[in-house]
Amino acid sequence: MHALVVESSRLYHKVLSNMLVAYDFEVYIHESGKSAIDNVEKQSYDVICVSMHLPDMTGIDFTETVRGGQRNADTPILIVTSESNSDMLSRALSAGATDIIPKDALTRLEERLHSLIPLGPFRYNVSGRALYLEDSLTIAKAMDTKLNRLGLDMDHAFSIADALELLERQSYDLIMTDIVLEHNETGIDFIKKIRSSPQSPYQQLPILAVTGVDNVNRKIRALRAGANDYITKPVLDDELYARISNLVASKRLIEQLTQERQRLLDLATKDHLTGLYNRHFLVEVAKRKFSEAYRYQSDLSVLVMDIDHFKRINDTYGHNIGDLVLKCIGEALQDFFRDGDFVARFGGEEFVILLTRCNLEQANYRAEELRELIEDLHPNSIDVTVSIGTSSITHERKEYFDEVFTRADQALYSAKENGRNQIMSLKPV
Repeated sequence: MHALVVESSRLYHKVLSNMLVAYDFEVYIHESGKSAIDNVEKQSYDVICVSMHLPDMTGIDFTETVRGGQRNADTPILIVTSESNSDMLSRALSAGATDIIPKDALTRLEERLHSLIPLGPFRYNVSGRALYLEDSLTIAKAMDTKLNRLGLDMDHAFSIADALELLERQSYDLIMTDIVLEHNETGIDFIKKIRSSPQSPYQQLPILAVTGVDNVNRKIRALRAGANDYITKPVLDDELYARISNLVASKRLIEQLTQERQRLLDLATKDHLTGLYNRHFLVEVAKRKFSEAYRYQSDLSVLVMDIDHFKRINDTYGHNIGDLVLKCIGEALQDFFRDGDFVARFGGEEFVILLTRCNLEQANYRAEELRELIEDLHPNSIDVTVSIGTSSITHERKEYFDEVFTRADQALYSAKENGRNQIMSLKPV
């Protein structure tokens, strides 16, 4: 699109040009009315911004001349002025000015551009990558051009197999698929594969179905298969941009909400210093794991671990170093245990671990491995050791977490009384 700026001030050249360029205009500048009039007789413009006071004429004279011509007789003309004389402003509108833009309120120019210029990709804040399943290379290339103008990079797939392979390798913000494909394939088949299960990693990817036949039944089938929207070829650019913008914006909003939900969940369930789960969440999870262990007759063990002489570390090196030691041990615990196990910071320098499908003998073996691992850590070149107490459930009678935890805690106390840096266990009575 082309914009003409007729203004003698270099400052306003720059201000007006920057505003117009932001709306994807190619800007032409003239400093006098006469040179601009000569130009508008040869060049068509989408919008003209003219100063009320030019070196050789007024903006009103310029507007009357342009309106009397042919090439730009209907082009929107915006007169930019610091003039407040109501009679002069009235004459400007009578001469054919589309609007008067005060120089001390140039934001009105943006408002006017929104209402005057046709819709286009620059109206939308879209970025990212799209995948387009289309068996016609010509159509795919045309769509690639449109999406690039909108701010999206595009990958093209000829078949469902190609598209699924691309999905495995690349992250996308949008999927587009033609409904009718070659070799008895359909875009609906592709959509069903993407939405195949609630656990599918592509459940939140927006899908835009594209078809050359405006068939209601086909549209319903595509939407039921999991398409988020549907558009009919030939595709109007303005409609395409609006639909894609809405789909991508919705995806980004869902991602933001998911991240915020996870952030709030972490605040409620995790220890902010170590990143491990907190005591409150440990109690909730322990109830579930104990119930499952008795239901399925599986083993379950509890480890209670305490950092030896942690107060001495804080007193000697300061609390910042003490926090660093806690973080380092927290990371070691996360890396050491299996996904099915549960690790929590119980409070201070004490940690609790639930070991699923693990009897007391196995728990003692794992605890000894952990003790040796931490002894070799030397966070910030500090010698750190731990004492660990262990206990396991019995299937002779149903026990609750508090009972098994108490035994493991008593075993920990015995380990510390016995010299620290060791493992002690306590069997159920």
